[in-house]
Amino acid sequence: MAVDLRYNGQISNQPVIVFVHGFKGFKDWGHFPKVGEELAKAGFAFVSFNFTHDGTTIDQPTDFADLEAFGNNNYHKELYDTEQVIEGIYNGSLFPEIEMNRGQIFLFGHSRGGGISVVKTSEDSRVKGLVTWNSIGDMKRTNADLIEWKRKGVVFVPNARTNQQMPMYYQFVEDFFAQQERYDLQEACGKINVPSVFIHGTNDQTVPYEYAEKLHDWTSDSELLLIEDGNHTFGGKHPFEDDQLPTDSDTALTAMIKHFRSISG
Repeated sequence: MAVDLRYNGQISNQPVIVFVHGFKGFKDWGHFPKVGEELAKAGFAFVSFNFTHDGTTIDQPTDFADLEAFGNNNYHKELYDTEQVIEGIYNGSLFPEIEMNRGQIFLFGHSRGGGISVVKTSEDSRVKGLVTWNSIGDMKRTNADLIEWKRKGVVFVPNARTNQQMPMYYQFVEDFFAQQERYDLQEACGKINVPSVFIHGTNDQTVPYEYAEKLHDWTSDSELLLIEDGNHTFGGKHPFEDDQLPTDSDTALTAMIKHFRSISG
């Protein structure tokens, strides 16, 4: 698993923000490294990682070089990976030479990574705050024909950016139904007892903003921020070569910094 840290060496005892990337994403997708740099400037240690089965490899962390791994990914593995990162931060085995506030861990999830972050926040008391960008609101959400998927054993998801046909094996469905209660986001939100903010663009063509409204309604200590005309990545794209973040991303980032600062004091 590739794991990165961005931090300001002039600031001690920094709270830690763990970034959980989305489906067909990776830690260095688009503008998220820039988001991490800005969070580091703001006084947070920013940890990002690639899921073990997201299709990237250690040697090719920004390419889907291992489609077999991608096909064998599921929610259980993504939650396990996230837990390992949290554990490494908390017990000091991850970046042991860096001084940071290992008791103040926040999760920041995008898209499907938002759903993973919601579940993990609900079940891990080491997570002290949550922010999602354009999160899914239903982990069962799929357009695939489950009967046909089971018959063939695989469905292929096109990646318009890379022109790859990315396999998803039926084990994904089996994992979902085996742990359906754990993956119920309404149930998970009901168990979250830390301050949370759900940020969503009203022009998100991938995940409807109504999901953010539901997550907010289901979570007791939460805020909702809808960014007018914001898309699924708040203006980010891959590769991202601009010096400044897109306006919508900057708006979301400002809200995230304010939220996590209010928690960490």
